[in-house]
Amino acid sequence: MRKKITLALILVIAAILLGFPVWAGGGQAGGGSAAAKPLVKVNIAIHANGGGASAIASTLDGNYFTEYGIDPQITIVESGPVEMAAMRADNPALDIGYIGAGVAWNPIDSSGNSLSFIFFDNLGNSERLLAKKGIFRANSSGKFDYPSLYAGLRGKTVYTEVGTTAGGWLKNLLAAINGGYAAGDQLWIHCEDAAFLTGYTAPNSKPENRVFVVNYPIVNIPAGMATAGANTVDIAAAYEPIPSTVLRTNSNVEQVADIDSLPRDKVFPSTFVARTKWLKDNPETAKNFIYAVYKGMLRRSLDPNASMRASEKLCAKPDGSFVADAYYFPTAANFQEWFASPQSQGYAYLRSLYNERVPSIPQGVTPKPFEQAFDLAIFLQAIKEIK
Repeated sequence: MRKKITLALILVIAAILLGFPVWAGGGQAGGGSAAAKPLVKVNIAIHANGGGASAIASTLDGNYFTEYGIDPQITIVESGPVEMAAMRADNPALDIGYIGAGVAWNPIDSSGNSLSFIFFDNLGNSERLLAKKGIFRANSSGKFDYPSLYAGLRGKTVYTEVGTTAGGWLKNLLAAINGGYAAGDQLWIHCEDAAFLTGYTAPNSKPENRVFVVNYPIVNIPAGMATAGANTVDIAAAYEPIPSTVLRTNSNVEQVADIDSLPRDKVFPSTFVARTKWLKDNPETAKNFIYAVYKGMLRRSLDPNASMRASEKLCAKPDGSFVADAYYFPTAANFQEWFASPQSQGYAYLRSLYNERVPSIPQGVTPKPFEQAFDLAIFLQAIKEIK
Protein backbone atom coordinates (compact mmCIF):
# COMPACT_ATOMS: atom_id res chain seq x y z
CA MET A 1 0.00 0.00 0.00
CA ARG A 2 2.86 2.36 0.87
CA LYS A 3 4.39 1.92 -2.60
CA LYS A 4 1.10 2.79 -4.29
CA ILE A 5 0.78 5.98 -2.25
CA THR A 6 4.37 6.98 -3.04
CA LEU A 7 3.85 6.39 -6.76
CA ALA A 8 0.67 8.44 -6.72
CA LEU A 9 2.44 11.35 -5.04
CA ILE A 10 5.22 11.20 -7.61
CA LEU A 11 2.69 11.31 -10.44
CA VAL A 12 0.88 14.28 -8.91
CA ILE A 13 4.12 16.24 -8.43
CA ALA A 14 5.17 15.48 -11.99
CA ALA A 15 1.82 16.66 -13.30
CA ILE A 16 2.12 19.94 -11.40
CA LEU A 17 5.65 20.55 -12.69
CA LEU A 18 4.52 19.88 -16.25
CA GLY A 19 1.58 22.24 -15.92
CA PHE A 20 -1.20 19.65 -16.19
CA PRO A 21 -4.45 20.16 -14.24
CA VAL A 22 -4.60 18.12 -11.03
CA TRP A 23 -7.90 16.91 -9.64
CA ALA A 24 -8.49 16.46 -5.91
CA GLY A 25 -11.07 14.67 -3.81
CA GLY A 26 -10.87 11.05 -4.99
CA GLY A 27 -13.42 9.12 -6.94
CA GLN A 28 -16.38 9.37 -4.59
CA ALA A 29 -19.42 11.18 -5.90
CA GLY A 30 -19.41 14.75 -4.62
CA GLY A 31 -16.18 14.03 -2.80
CA GLY A 32 -14.10 16.94 -4.17
CA SER A 33 -13.85 19.88 -6.57
CA ALA A 34 -11.67 20.61 -9.58
CA ALA A 35 -8.53 22.70 -9.15
CA ALA A 36 -8.28 25.91 -11.17
CA LYS A 37 -8.21 25.38 -14.90
CA PRO A 38 -5.23 26.62 -16.89
CA LEU A 39 -5.62 30.21 -18.09
CA VAL A 40 -6.49 30.66 -21.76
CA LYS A 41 -4.20 32.95 -23.77
CA VAL A 42 -5.85 35.79 -25.69
CA ASN A 43 -3.78 38.07 -27.93
CA ILE A 44 -4.88 41.65 -27.27
CA ALA A 45 -3.89 44.99 -28.83
CA ILE A 46 -4.16 48.24 -26.92
CA HIS A 47 -3.15 51.78 -27.86
CA ALA A 48 -0.52 53.75 -25.99
CA ASN A 49 -2.92 56.37 -24.61
CA GLY A 50 -5.42 56.75 -21.80
CA GLY A 51 -8.44 55.73 -23.86
CA GLY A 52 -6.75 52.82 -25.59
CA ALA A 53 -5.09 51.25 -22.56
CA SER A 54 -7.38 52.03 -19.63
CA ALA A 55 -9.98 49.26 -19.99
CA ILE A 56 -7.28 46.58 -20.03
CA ALA A 57 -5.20 48.31 -17.33
CA SER A 58 -8.21 48.45 -14.97
CA THR A 59 -9.07 44.83 -15.75
CA LEU A 60 -5.53 43.83 -14.79
CA ASP A 61 -5.70 46.04 -11.69
CA GLY A 62 -8.88 44.29 -10.55
CA ASN A 63 -7.43 40.84 -11.29
CA TYR A 64 -10.50 40.14 -13.44
CA PHE A 65 -8.61 38.32 -16.20
CA THR A 66 -7.47 35.70 -13.69
CA GLU A 67 -10.98 35.55 -12.25
CA TYR A 68 -12.35 34.67 -15.69
CA GLY A 69 -9.53 32.35 -16.72
CA ILE A 70 -7.82 34.64 -19.25
CA ASP A 71 -4.07 34.96 -19.76
CA PRO A 72 -3.77 38.29 -21.64
CA GLN A 73 -0.96 38.57 -24.17
CA ILE A 74 -0.82 42.34 -24.64
CA THR A 75 0.64 44.17 -27.63
CA ILE A 76 0.89 47.97 -27.49
CA VAL A 77 0.43 49.69 -30.84
CA GLU A 78 0.92 53.33 -31.76
CA SER A 79 -1.77 53.48 -34.47
CA GLY A 80 -4.81 51.60 -35.73
CA PRO A 81 -3.76 50.77 -39.31
CA VAL A 82 -0.86 48.60 -38.13
CA GLU A 83 -3.16 46.87 -35.65
CA MET A 84 -5.80 46.16 -38.29
CA ALA A 85 -3.19 44.66 -40.61
CA ALA A 86 -2.08 42.31 -37.81
CA MET A 87 -5.66 41.26 -37.07
CA ARG A 88 -6.74 40.74 -40.66
CA ALA A 89 -3.63 38.93 -41.90
CA ASP A 90 -3.86 35.32 -43.10
CA ASN A 91 -1.76 34.36 -40.07
CA PRO A 92 -3.17 36.86 -37.55
CA ALA A 93 -1.03 37.91 -34.60
CA LEU A 94 -3.96 39.39 -32.66
CA ASP A 95 -7.39 38.13 -31.56
CA ILE A 96 -8.95 41.25 -30.05
CA GLY A 97 -8.07 44.93 -30.13
CA TYR A 98 -9.10 48.41 -29.05
CA ILE A 99 -9.72 50.84 -31.93
CA GLY A 100 -10.70 54.44 -32.41
CA ALA A 101 -13.08 55.68 -35.07
CA GLY A 102 -10.41 56.17 -37.73
CA VAL A 103 -10.00 52.47 -38.55
CA ALA A 104 -13.55 51.46 -37.62
CA TRP A 105 -14.38 50.71 -41.27
CA ASN A 106 -12.51 47.40 -40.96
CA PRO A 107 -15.28 45.50 -39.10
CA ILE A 108 -17.77 46.84 -41.67
CA ASP A 109 -15.68 45.54 -44.58
CA SER A 110 -17.16 42.25 -45.85
CA SER A 111 -14.05 41.27 -47.81
CA GLY A 112 -11.04 39.32 -46.60
CA ASN A 113 -10.55 38.17 -43.02
CA SER A 114 -13.53 39.59 -41.15
CA LEU A 115 -13.67 41.49 -37.86
CA SER A 116 -16.64 42.27 -35.61
CA PHE A 117 -17.32 45.02 -33.07
CA ILE A 118 -17.78 43.35 -29.68
CA PHE A 119 -18.33 46.20 -27.22
CA PHE A 120 -18.47 49.93 -26.65
CA ASP A 121 -15.50 51.29 -24.69
CA ASN A 122 -15.52 55.06 -24.19
CA LEU A 123 -16.37 58.46 -25.59
CA GLY A 124 -13.26 60.51 -26.00
CA ASN A 125 -12.12 64.06 -26.24
CA SER A 126 -8.89 62.55 -27.50
CA GLU A 127 -8.56 64.33 -30.85
CA ARG A 128 -7.44 67.96 -30.81
CA LEU A 129 -6.32 70.60 -33.31
CA LEU A 130 -3.06 72.22 -32.21
CA ALA A 131 -1.38 75.28 -33.69
CA LYS A 132 1.54 77.59 -33.13
CA LYS A 133 0.33 80.66 -31.28
CA GLY A 134 -0.69 83.56 -33.49
CA ILE A 135 -2.05 81.53 -36.43
CA PHE A 136 -5.63 81.46 -35.09
CA ARG A 137 -7.37 84.45 -33.54
CA ALA A 138 -10.03 83.85 -30.89
CA ASN A 139 -13.31 85.76 -30.92
CA SER A 140 -14.19 88.51 -28.44
CA SER A 141 -15.13 85.87 -25.86
CA GLY A 142 -11.74 84.20 -26.15
CA LYS A 143 -13.14 81.19 -28.02
CA PHE A 144 -11.97 79.67 -31.29
CA ASP A 145 -15.37 79.60 -33.00
CA TYR A 146 -16.06 78.46 -36.58
CA PRO A 147 -15.14 81.82 -38.16
CA SER A 148 -11.87 81.78 -36.19
CA LEU A 149 -11.09 78.24 -37.34
CA TYR A 150 -12.09 79.04 -40.93
CA ALA A 151 -9.71 81.99 -41.09
CA GLY A 152 -6.90 80.08 -39.43
CA LEU A 153 -7.15 77.01 -41.67
CA ARG A 154 -7.79 78.74 -44.99
CA GLY A 155 -4.84 78.14 -47.31
CA LYS A 156 -2.84 76.37 -44.58
CA THR A 157 -1.17 72.98 -44.20
CA VAL A 158 -2.29 70.53 -41.51
CA TYR A 159 -0.25 67.51 -40.43
CA THR A 160 -1.97 64.33 -39.27
CA GLU A 161 -1.81 60.57 -39.73
CA VAL A 162 -4.68 60.33 -42.19
CA GLY A 163 -5.59 56.67 -41.62
CA THR A 164 -6.13 57.16 -37.90
CA THR A 165 -8.91 58.65 -35.80
CA ALA A 166 -7.33 62.09 -36.10
CA GLY A 167 -7.71 62.08 -39.90
CA GLY A 168 -11.43 61.33 -39.76
CA TRP A 169 -11.90 63.84 -36.97
CA LEU A 170 -10.22 66.55 -39.08
CA LYS A 171 -12.61 65.86 -41.98
CA ASN A 172 -15.59 66.22 -39.67
CA LEU A 173 -14.20 69.42 -38.21
CA LEU A 174 -13.82 70.96 -41.67
CA ALA A 175 -17.36 69.90 -42.58
CA ALA A 176 -18.70 71.58 -39.44
CA ILE A 177 -16.73 74.77 -40.12
CA ASN A 178 -18.02 74.88 -43.72
CA GLY A 179 -21.65 74.67 -42.62
CA GLY A 180 -22.11 78.43 -42.53
CA TYR A 181 -20.58 79.17 -45.94
CA ALA A 182 -21.76 78.84 -49.55
CA ALA A 183 -20.09 76.05 -51.52
CA GLY A 184 -17.88 78.47 -53.43
CA ASP A 185 -16.47 79.86 -50.19
CA GLN A 186 -15.99 76.61 -48.29
CA LEU A 187 -12.63 75.11 -47.34
CA TRP A 188 -11.58 72.06 -49.33
CA ILE A 189 -9.06 69.29 -48.71
CA HIS A 190 -6.11 68.31 -50.82
CA CYS A 191 -4.05 65.29 -49.80
CA GLU A 192 -1.47 63.24 -51.68
CA ASP A 193 -2.80 60.09 -50.01
CA ALA A 194 -5.71 59.23 -52.32
CA ALA A 195 -7.26 56.82 -49.80
CA PHE A 196 -7.92 59.73 -47.44
CA LEU A 197 -10.12 61.35 -50.09
CA THR A 198 -12.24 58.26 -50.80
CA GLY A 199 -15.87 59.36 -50.90
CA TYR A 200 -14.90 63.02 -50.57
CA THR A 201 -15.97 65.68 -53.07
CA ALA A 202 -14.36 69.11 -52.86
CA PRO A 203 -16.96 71.93 -52.77
CA ASN A 204 -14.76 74.13 -55.02
CA SER A 205 -11.20 74.36 -56.33
CA LYS A 206 -10.20 77.86 -55.28
CA PRO A 207 -6.50 77.81 -54.29
CA GLU A 208 -7.08 80.28 -51.46
CA ASN A 209 -9.60 77.91 -49.83
CA ARG A 210 -7.39 74.84 -49.95
CA VAL A 211 -6.37 72.98 -46.77
CA PHE A 212 -3.38 70.80 -47.61
CA VAL A 213 -3.38 67.70 -45.39
CA VAL A 214 0.00 65.99 -45.02
CA ASN A 215 0.07 62.32 -43.97
CA TYR A 216 2.44 62.51 -41.02
CA PRO A 217 3.13 60.02 -38.18
CA ILE A 218 1.30 61.09 -35.04
CA VAL A 219 4.29 60.21 -32.87
CA ASN A 220 6.45 62.75 -34.76
CA ILE A 221 4.18 65.73 -34.04
CA PRO A 222 5.80 66.84 -30.75
CA ALA A 223 9.22 67.07 -32.41
CA GLY A 224 7.74 68.64 -35.55
CA MET A 225 6.01 71.38 -33.57
CA ALA A 226 9.25 72.09 -31.70
CA THR A 227 11.15 72.52 -34.98
CA ALA A 228 11.67 75.81 -36.83
CA GLY A 229 12.35 76.40 -40.50
CA ALA A 230 11.32 74.30 -43.47
CA ASN A 231 10.50 71.19 -41.41
CA THR A 232 8.25 72.91 -38.91
CA VAL A 233 4.74 71.60 -38.13
CA ASP A 234 2.60 74.69 -37.49
CA ILE A 235 -0.86 73.05 -37.38
CA ALA A 236 -1.57 69.43 -36.44
CA ALA A 237 -4.50 67.15 -35.69
CA ALA A 238 -3.55 64.46 -33.18
CA TYR A 239 -5.01 62.14 -30.59
CA GLU A 240 -4.02 61.60 -26.97
CA PRO A 241 -1.50 61.52 -25.44
CA ILE A 242 0.21 63.60 -28.15
CA PRO A 243 -1.84 66.82 -27.61
CA SER A 244 -1.27 66.76 -23.84
CA THR A 245 2.43 66.09 -24.39
CA VAL A 246 2.80 68.99 -26.82
CA LEU A 247 0.86 71.44 -24.66
CA ARG A 248 2.85 70.45 -21.59
CA THR A 249 6.26 70.77 -23.25
CA ASN A 250 5.82 73.53 -25.85
CA SER A 251 4.64 76.94 -24.61
CA ASN A 252 4.41 78.21 -28.20
CA VAL A 253 1.53 75.85 -29.07
CA GLU A 254 -2.16 76.17 -28.19
CA GLN A 255 -5.24 74.02 -28.60
CA VAL A 256 -7.75 75.55 -31.01
CA ALA A 257 -10.36 72.78 -31.41
CA ASP A 258 -11.57 69.66 -29.58
CA ILE A 259 -14.77 67.62 -29.14
CA ASP A 260 -16.78 70.78 -28.41
CA SER A 261 -16.04 71.96 -31.97
CA LEU A 262 -18.10 69.10 -33.44
CA PRO A 263 -21.87 68.60 -33.63
CA ARG A 264 -23.15 65.83 -31.35
CA ASP A 265 -23.83 63.42 -34.23
CA LYS A 266 -20.12 63.54 -35.07
CA VAL A 267 -18.97 62.33 -31.65
CA PHE A 268 -18.01 58.67 -32.00
CA PRO A 269 -17.19 55.97 -29.47
CA SER A 270 -14.04 53.92 -29.27
CA THR A 271 -14.67 50.20 -29.36
CA PHE A 272 -13.13 46.76 -29.14
CA VAL A 273 -13.16 44.44 -32.14
CA ALA A 274 -12.34 40.77 -32.54
CA ARG A 275 -11.61 38.40 -35.38
CA THR A 276 -14.98 36.95 -36.43
CA LYS A 277 -13.50 33.45 -36.84
CA TRP A 278 -11.91 33.62 -33.40
CA LEU A 279 -15.28 34.55 -31.88
CA LYS A 280 -16.94 31.61 -33.61
CA ASP A 281 -14.20 29.14 -32.63
CA ASN A 282 -13.82 30.31 -29.01
CA PRO A 283 -17.28 31.28 -27.67
CA GLU A 284 -16.52 30.53 -24.01
CA THR A 285 -13.20 32.39 -24.06
CA ALA A 286 -14.83 35.34 -25.83
CA LYS A 287 -17.53 35.47 -23.15
CA ASN A 288 -14.98 35.34 -20.35
CA PHE A 289 -12.88 38.07 -21.97
CA ILE A 290 -15.82 40.42 -22.45
CA TYR A 291 -17.10 39.83 -18.92
CA ALA A 292 -13.66 40.47 -17.44
CA VAL A 293 -13.10 43.69 -19.39
CA TYR A 294 -16.61 44.92 -18.69
CA LYS A 295 -15.86 44.63 -14.97
CA GLY A 296 -12.60 46.47 -15.64
CA MET A 297 -14.47 49.30 -17.38
CA LEU A 298 -16.83 49.67 -14.42
CA ARG A 299 -13.80 49.81 -12.11
CA ARG A 300 -12.32 52.50 -14.37
CA SER A 301 -15.47 54.63 -14.20
CA LEU A 302 -15.27 54.73 -10.39
CA ASP A 303 -11.72 56.14 -10.37
CA PRO A 304 -10.59 57.38 -13.80
CA ASN A 305 -7.41 58.93 -12.42
CA ALA A 306 -6.29 55.63 -10.91
CA SER A 307 -7.00 54.02 -14.28
CA MET A 308 -4.78 56.60 -15.99
CA ARG A 309 -1.91 55.79 -13.60
CA ALA A 310 -2.38 52.06 -14.23
CA SER A 311 -2.45 52.73 -17.98
CA GLU A 312 0.79 54.71 -17.81
CA LYS A 313 2.44 51.85 -15.94
CA LEU A 314 1.18 49.32 -18.49
CA CYS A 315 2.44 51.42 -21.39
CA ALA A 316 5.71 52.37 -19.63
CA LYS A 317 4.90 56.08 -19.81
CA PRO A 318 5.87 58.76 -17.25
CA ASP A 319 3.36 59.71 -14.57
CA GLY A 320 1.01 62.41 -15.83
CA SER A 321 1.24 61.37 -19.49
CA PHE A 322 -2.44 60.34 -19.67
CA VAL A 323 -5.25 62.71 -18.71
CA ALA A 324 -8.62 61.37 -17.56
CA ASP A 325 -10.38 64.57 -18.66
CA ALA A 326 -9.71 63.63 -22.29
CA TYR A 327 -12.29 60.82 -22.09
CA TYR A 328 -15.77 60.04 -20.87
CA PHE A 329 -15.77 56.60 -19.26
CA PRO A 330 -19.33 55.24 -19.04
CA THR A 331 -20.66 54.04 -15.68
CA ALA A 332 -22.81 50.97 -15.02
CA ALA A 333 -25.88 53.28 -15.05
CA ASN A 334 -24.79 54.72 -18.43
CA PHE A 335 -24.42 51.29 -19.99
CA GLN A 336 -27.78 50.12 -18.67
CA GLU A 337 -29.51 53.25 -19.99
CA TRP A 338 -27.61 53.46 -23.28
CA PHE A 339 -28.31 49.83 -24.22
CA ALA A 340 -31.78 49.40 -22.76
CA SER A 341 -33.26 49.06 -26.26
CA PRO A 342 -32.17 49.35 -29.91
CA GLN A 343 -33.49 52.93 -29.81
CA SER A 344 -31.26 53.95 -26.87
CA GLN A 345 -28.31 56.34 -26.97
CA GLY A 346 -25.59 53.67 -27.07
CA TYR A 347 -26.95 52.30 -30.32
CA ALA A 348 -27.22 55.86 -31.66
CA TYR A 349 -23.52 56.38 -31.03
CA LEU A 350 -22.68 53.08 -32.74
CA ARG A 351 -24.93 53.82 -35.73
CA SER A 352 -23.29 57.23 -36.14
CA LEU A 353 -19.91 55.49 -36.13
CA TYR A 354 -21.14 52.92 -38.66
CA ASN A 355 -22.60 55.55 -41.01
CA GLU A 356 -19.45 57.65 -40.76
CA ARG A 357 -17.09 54.81 -41.69
CA VAL A 358 -19.09 53.12 -44.48
CA PRO A 359 -17.65 55.49 -47.13
CA SER A 360 -14.15 54.27 -46.22
CA ILE A 361 -14.91 50.71 -47.37
CA PRO A 362 -12.81 49.87 -50.46
CA GLN A 363 -14.61 50.57 -53.72
CA GLY A 364 -16.54 47.61 -55.08
CA VAL A 365 -16.99 45.99 -51.64
CA THR A 366 -20.46 45.69 -50.13
CA PRO A 367 -20.50 46.88 -46.50
CA LYS A 368 -21.78 44.49 -43.87
CA PRO A 369 -25.20 45.46 -42.53
CA PHE A 370 -25.07 47.08 -39.09
CA GLU A 371 -26.41 43.93 -37.40
CA GLN A 372 -23.62 41.78 -38.90
CA ALA A 373 -20.81 44.21 -38.11
CA PHE A 374 -21.78 44.44 -34.42
CA ASP A 375 -21.68 41.18 -32.42
CA LEU A 376 -22.92 42.61 -29.11
CA ALA A 377 -24.82 39.67 -27.56
CA ILE A 378 -22.20 38.91 -24.88
CA PHE A 379 -21.67 42.59 -24.11
CA LEU A 380 -25.42 43.11 -23.61
CA GLN A 381 -25.55 40.03 -21.39
CA ALA A 382 -22.70 41.40 -19.26
CA ILE A 383 -24.56 44.71 -18.81
CA LYS A 384 -27.57 42.80 -17.44
CA GLU A 385 -25.63 40.45 -15.16
CA ILE A 386 -22.79 42.60 -13.80
CA LYS A 387 -23.78 45.59 -11.69
